[in-house]
Order: sequence, then C-alpha cells, then structure tokens
Amino acid sequence: MGSSAKKKKEKKKDFQKPKLKVGKAKPKASNFTDTSFRSKALVLQQQLTENAPDPTERFKHNLSLTTSRSDTQRRDALSYLAGQLSTNPPTNPIGTPTLLQRLLPMMSDSSGPVRNQLLKLLRNLPADEIRPHVEKIMLYIRGTMTNIAQEVKDDGLNYMDWLLDVAGEDVVSSAGCWVKPLRDFMSVLGWTVKVAPTSTTTARSGWTSAPRTTFGAKKYGQSFPRQMLVLSKFLEMGFKPGKPTPWTPNDWTNNIGTVPRTPDPYGYLGLFKPPRDEDGEIYRNREDRQDVFQKRFRGAVEDGVEMAKKEGGLAGRAAATLDQALKDGMGDYERTSRLDNDEHLWDGYIM
Repeated sequence: MGSSAKKKKEKKKDFQKPKLKVGKAKPKASNFTDTSFRSKALVLQQQLTENAPDPTERFKHNLSLTTSRSDTQRRDALSYLAGQLSTNPPTNPIGTPTLLQRLLPMMSDSSGPVRNQLLKLLRNLPADEIRPHVEKIMLYIRGTMTNIAQEVKDDGLNYMDWLLDVAGEDVVSSAGCWVKPLRDFMSVLGWTVKVAPTSTTTARSGWTSAPRTTFGAKKYGQSFPRQMLVLSKFLEMGFKPGKPTPWTPNDWTNNIGTVPRTPDPYGYLGLFKPPRDEDGEIYRNREDRQDVFQKRFRGAVEDGVEMAKKEGGLAGRAAATLDQALKDGMGDYERTSRLDNDEHLWDGYIM
C-alpha cells in the first residue's frame, strides 16, 4: 500500500509547476555547458604569405568594380587604383593603354565624387605614357565638355586642364585636336562662330548661338570665368613659339635615317586614313594654327571678350586674361601667301 502511494506522489510531482522565489536565479539544467570562454588564434607569418591575394588579381578585381552600379564601389575602386599608381615604383600590371580604355568612359559619370577620384587617378599616370593617346583622350574630354549636365561640363574643364599640363604641345598638334576643341569652347561659351562652307553647305547656312550672359546667375555663374581661363590656356599652348634648333650638316642624314620622335609623324599625308576636312586636320606648327584661328574664331572670341569685360568681377578678370593670351599669340600674325582650297585661285583668268 505504501509503495503504490509513493509512485502516485512521484508521478504527480512531474506535473507540478515549481514555485520561483523573487531574486533567486533559475536552477541550471543538468546538461548545462559553459560557453563564456574565448579562444585565442595564433597567426603565423607563413599564413600571410600563402593566403594573401595576388596584387595583380586585386588590381584587376578593383578595375572590374569601376563598372559597378554603386557609386560608392566605383569611387572606392578608383581610390584603390590611384593608391597603387602613386606607389614607388607604381603598380600597373595591365599597362596604361588598357587602363585608359577602361577608365576614359567614366569621365561623364553621373556621380561627382567618382569624377573627382578619376581625375586624381589620371594625375598619377606618367606623362610619357599619356602622350601617344592624346587623340583618344580628347574625344572623351570633348564629350564631357559638351555634356547636358553643368556639373559634368565643369569637370570636363578640369580634365582639359590636366591634359594641357601633361601633354599640351601634343594636344594642339594632333589630328582634330585644334579646331574641334575650339568649336566646343565656342559652344559652351555661347559665342557666335562662322560655319566653314563645305560641299553640302554654303557660307550662309548653319546656325549660331546667342551670346552668353551671366548676369544674375546664382548656381553656374562661376563656370563662365573658368571656361575662359581654360580657353586662354589652350590658346597659349597653341600659339606657343617653337624652340629653334641650330642646323648642322648631319641633319641631311638624320632626317632620313632616324626614327621620328612624334606620334604618327606622317599622318598629315593621309596615306592610310580617309581624307580629313579642316576640322580634323593636323596643325603641327604655330603659323597653321594662327591661320585657321584667324579665319574662323578670332572675331567671335574678341567680341565675346569685350562683352565679358563689361560684366566685371570674375568674368571680367578672366576676360582680361583671355585678351592678353590673344595679344601674345596673335600680335605677330601675318597672313601667309598660301592659297586655301579655291580662294582667289582663278582670279585674273577668263573662264
């Protein structure tokens, strides 16, 4: 009888809820395991050398991130690449041509920090490796300068300023890098230029833009003086007199037997390329650049400078700088006796 009561009592105990006293900790389970300890890891130097990623692969990985949809990833990737190029010696396992091919389309990026970081990266590239690619770089700079967004246009001026510092003489003497940039400057400044007649257009055809004014401009008033300053720098580089070299008797053989130092030295002949028009022509010397500037742009620039001087302030000071560049570059200009395409070619003849 006692054994049966004991069993019932034990069975009833399993279904009873224990009463907890206030302030008393809950008893731990019988299978409780203490996990509050912390383990310490030992890092060996050999592990770092074996498991560290290859610098070349890291460089290529960050280069691939420049096409990411995230603005932050693109900016950070450019920052890493700029850091690698600024080391001594610089780390560039893919070469400057391949790097430029991947990065130049980012000049018109919609993010301002990305464009600023790209400019820092470009300034770390060696000047000797930039000069052979001036024509390609100018295509992207011109597209940036004529972008529909004003912020992108302003950064396009920064790219142009950088390229003039790095390879200014190569810029003004390359194919399509004298007349076409001048047309873009006239477009962004809003200055009227004459349209050169072609086989399909006449001298009266074409359209002109209204003159630029910055009175009351609150957001983009600083862009106008900046545009004139970069234009003055571009003209100073184009009108810069060449350094005279003394002639020696060895020049007869050196001109024939030595390798030319300039990129595309025989490009002006147009042997392996389609014929160029006046805009895409190569103007290697100062006199040729003065001729085409006098014929197509000088009147528009002088009129724009006079209008900008009347505004005063930053625009007036920038206009004074541009005016001085015109006087220094075109002060000794004399029109050559060389005939243009059909200009006065048949004067005096009875047809």
